[in-house]
Amino acid sequence: MRTNLIVAHYNEVFFARSETFIYHYISNFTQISPILIARTFENFEFFPYSKPDCYSLPIEFPQRRTPAWLSAKLSQKLFGTCFTGEEILCRQKRVKLIHAHFGPQGYFAVNWFEKKRIPVITNFYGFDVSELPNDPLWQRRFKILFELGRLFLVEGKFMKEKLFQIGCPKEKIQIQRIAIPLDKLTFRPRLPKSSQEKTVFIFCGRFVEKKGLAYIIDALAEIKESRSDFEFRVIGDGPLKEEIQQQVKERNLLKHVLFLGFLTYEKYIEELSKADIFIHPSVTSRTGDTEGGAPTVILEAQAMGLPVVATYHADIPNIVSPQQSALLSKERDIQGLTANILKILNNQDQWAQMGKAGRAFVEEFHDIKKEVVVLEKRYHETAL
Repeated sequence: MRTNLIVAHYNEVFFARSETFIYHYISNFTQISPILIARTFENFEFFPYSKPDCYSLPIEFPQRRTPAWLSAKLSQKLFGTCFTGEEILCRQKRVKLIHAHFGPQGYFAVNWFEKKRIPVITNFYGFDVSELPNDPLWQRRFKILFELGRLFLVEGKFMKEKLFQIGCPKEKIQIQRIAIPLDKLTFRPRLPKSSQEKTVFIFCGRFVEKKGLAYIIDALAEIKESRSDFEFRVIGDGPLKEEIQQQVKERNLLKHVLFLGFLTYEKYIEELSKADIFIHPSVTSRTGDTEGGAPTVILEAQAMGLPVVATYHADIPNIVSPQQSALLSKERDIQGLTANILKILNNQDQWAQMGKAGRAFVEEFHDIKKEVVVLEKRYHETAL
């Protein structure tokens, strides 16, 4: 049963298709009542959300002669106070706390709300802790954010240290793990393939440099020299699509690679259920962009029983059981990545045990039913 604590979630968009990690939390609250504030609302066909409290920025001044309008006018006449639409909304809805998603939204939120004594919690996720701090403008803005913000959430130990390094007081930083709905992710032990079957590798992510998709193509081209009993299914899209497709053609992998595009969450889960091995070798981009924390898709793959091949990047080592549920190599190490893919491919009797280890790990540390309770407790502590 929900309490009277109203928490306003603020982001540029609800819900970006790559931001399932935000959607899972917002759609699973039981002890607080959320409202959503954003410039854009989209992709509800991918992320079902029936809650009516969604408000687009800029929030207009309330209609004339409504109670909110009369209250604002009276305050302006008596005290010279001019309220923003955002503040009036929060007064109307009795918002006690703002949860800003990503560093830039945190900066704007503290300027709007902390001065009105509404506490702000800011979640950092990736580019905001790895790329933006290189910009002098955001260095200045983050200094203000770290001074005024009440609490800062990150996905893991690596990201916590990075946030501290760019100036956030360590006592204000807490780890809030990525969480996934395990009851919607069916576990299936992967069994060895027959001589007539192909091993199905799968990747899911945006076609951007930090996801490391180009390195998978290079590794599979090396593997193809000795064996061809595999298929690589690619879920996603993005600015590097044409470049990746050209690379597949140049490496003579057209018969082995299938591009599926962006899928609904249900279709994505269906593809994971049919695959054998999940590959996601994230890297630090040339601009300095990183995962920050770690990709949610690695957790979902483990939950469904897939052995994982990934990299020692950001918090990825903290969301897997290295050498048990996942094999990791250094960033941009094509030889290491190729060796790990071949190791799993050649030791299919270990697939089931790797899958069990992955499922046990996410059940212990990343179950949304457990982690949402932790977050709601933090809301109550911060709002008091």
